[in-house]
Amino acid sequence: MKQNHGITLVSLVITIIVLIIITGIAIFAGTSTIKSTKIAGFMTELELIQEKVNTIYEKRKLNKEDINYYSSLGQNISIIDSSKLANLLNGVSEEGYYYFSKEDLKKLELDNISQEVIINFETRDVASINGILVEDKMCYRLIDFPSYRGQNVDYTNKNTKALTFDVEVTKLSNSWQIFIKNIINPNQVYGGTLSYKLDKDEEWIFLDEVNHFEVTKPRHI
Repeated sequence: MKQNHGITLVSLVITIIVLIIITGIAIFAGTSTIKSTKIAGFMTELELIQEKVNTIYEKRKLNKEDINYYSSLGQNISIIDSSKLANLLNGVSEEGYYYFSKEDLKKLELDNISQEVIINFETRDVASINGILVEDKMCYRLIDFPSYRGQNVDYTNKNTKALTFDVEVTKLSNSWQIFIKNIINPNQVYGGTLSYKLDKDEEWIFLDEVNHFEVTKPRHI
């Protein structure tokens, strides 16, 4: 009987295909691990900064620390690009926010931090300037991270200022179309919902991602 010696062409091709698959899996796993490590490091830095800000806030409540001193260690946020700053604040007033570079953070005894942030010591808000992409979402604050279950910051009521907005009314054939425009929120909140109710009604009607509604009777809004 004639015996075959060596590796046949078919077995060689199969071996190469298997190696390619294994290599692909290894590269994917390596890339995923690097990305996860980067995200974890980013979150750890934000947690360290948030912890420091929380400590300053609590000491200030007991009159042990002057919050103005810590604010002076940062810089005016006007040095940040206006479009980037607007994205970070998301309609919130700039009042009370300061920019902290890596060097500025060292003054807060925060060494080896690789990012720049804005900080509001009165509301304890900490936001990274550049953020990081996680699951197709840009995350700037700890609360932006999906399913984040870390330290919580107690709610501080800063909603003492009235919203301002413009109202535009368009007459249709059998109704009036009401547009709410140029909404400015000077309070320390992030996001919200737009709702309305007619005079003497009890239930509020929420507007889902739109800024207008229609009424069929000329009543007060």
